[in-house]
Formats: sequence, C-alpha cells, structure tokens
Amino acid sequence: MSVRKHLTAAVIAVTSLFLVVGCSSSQDTDPEFVEGSNTVGPYSVNDCVVAAPVISESAPAGTPIGGLVIGEGAIPSISVGPDSAPAIELTSTELVPGNGASVALGDTITVNYCGVGQASGALFDSSWTRGEPATFQLAPGALIEGWTQGVPGMQIGERRLLEIPGDLGYGANPPGGIEPNETLIFVVELVSID
Repeated sequence: MSVRKHLTAAVIAVTSLFLVVGCSSSQDTDPEFVEGSNTVGPYSVNDCVVAAPVISESAPAGTPIGGLVIGEGAIPSISVGPDSAPAIELTSTELVPGNGASVALGDTITVNYCGVGQASGALFDSSWTRGEPATFQLAPGALIEGWTQGVPGMQIGERRLLEIPGDLGYGANPPGGIEPNETLIFVVELVSID
C-alpha cells in the first residue's frame, strides 16, 4: 500500500510540474500572444509608387481577378490575397482599353509598369516608383518571355494585367527581390509605340 501511495504521489507531482511549466509562460513574453505581433494579413497591398507593401485584413478597393485585387486609380495598386495561386500558364487581362495602333514584336515601346511577386507579395520593380516610363524594344531575348508573349496586341492607353509563371519569368535564377520560379504579376500601361 505504501508503494502505491508513493507512486500516486509521484504521478501527481509530475503532472503538476507539467501544468505549472505549461502555464508559466505569460501573454507578455510569448510572441504568440503579444498584442500586434501578427504582421501577416490576408492581403499584401502594393501601391505602384510606394516600395513597401502594406498588410490589410480586408480586400482593398479595386477589381478582383482571381486572388488579386487591382487598384483602378491613375497609379494602380496590386494586392495579393489569400486565394492567389501561382500561375500555371501566362494570363493576360485587359484592365483599361486603349485605342489606335497595336504593339507587335520588334516594336520599341514606352510603358509604365509595376511588378509584384505572387509568393512574396512584394513589389520588386515599378516605373511609377522611379517617376518615369521605361522605353525598350519588345524582342525575344531582350525581355522575359512573359512580356514578349503578353504585351503584343496592346493599344496606346491600354492597361493590362500579366500573370507570368516562373518558367516564362526569371526561372530558377532570378534577380534580387524575386523568389526562384516565382509567378510574376505585372500591371502594364502602354504610353507609346516609338
């Protein structure tokens, strides 16, 4: 009987020790409970002028397309939401119609654009941030394949969303700010065909 009493007392002591240790961390020291420590919200909102994304708990204003929300202002925004998934193939969506001549491969074009990584939700490049449009030749080998396939046919003034899978973007060896094989999300606005 005495052995049983000692064994019961030992089990109670060990159980109590686990309860005390398990409850001893306070809300003040456990990062899981620190007020305001949750910095990951469902939407990563990127203003195409401001370099750092803002985390939003709710969908921002704009046009919802797949798990994205595209802001409709003079300078767009790209928000990556919780339902956004990596692109399997190139998707090109007209956001604002243009008029006049259409872009063809080999043309020199001037565009404003903004690029966000789908997985990171972060802005990696924007002509709007630099304050001036970019001019280049739309030619295979000069640009990523997603642009040479997705931009032809645009008209002056048109704004287009490109969702570019990793294999048509920078692949396994991207420049800084882009994850390997990351889906790239661009809003492109055609200023002129030069």
